[in-house]
Amino acid sequence: MVKTQNSMQCFVKKDGKYMILQRNPNKEIMPGVWMAPGGRREFCEPLFEATRREIIEETGLNIKNLKIKVVGVAHMQDIDLELHFHMLTAEHDSGQLIKNQEDGKFVWLTPKQIKQEKNLLSELKHVIEHILSDSTEILSYKAVYEKGNKLKSFKLENP
Repeated sequence: MVKTQNSMQCFVKKDGKYMILQRNPNKEIMPGVWMAPGGRREFCEPLFEATRREIIEETGLNIKNLKIKVVGVAHMQDIDLELHFHMLTAEHDSGQLIKNQEDGKFVWLTPKQIKQEKNLLSELKHVIEHILSDSTEILSYKAVYEKGNKLKSFKLENP
């Protein structure tokens, strides 16, 4: 039976840069892969509350002006996991970035630097332009991973 998980990633903006995470190489899922910080939604937890909680837990930062940019589903075939997720943007509100070795390395990068990351989460390569844009449109897609960060298929959904 396929396991299902609800999660989110949030690209936090400060001074023209976005916070991005290089996942700890010891993580079971996507070790060493670059993505935005985030995590699982708890039972019956609303999206914005979950996003604020995850960001403060992982980074020590408070955020504001959350915007949903992308929704999607990803099937990770090698571990039989289906992820239902939201990708959001937000602005830094207060707090100082903490070091969190358990999750990985957090850094502030320009959009250009993010797009050039060699080990960026594969599905992000297809939607990162949109996520970091001023567009208010919300994209939806389906991604299938063969193993780790190796994308087998990707499909944007038409509204």
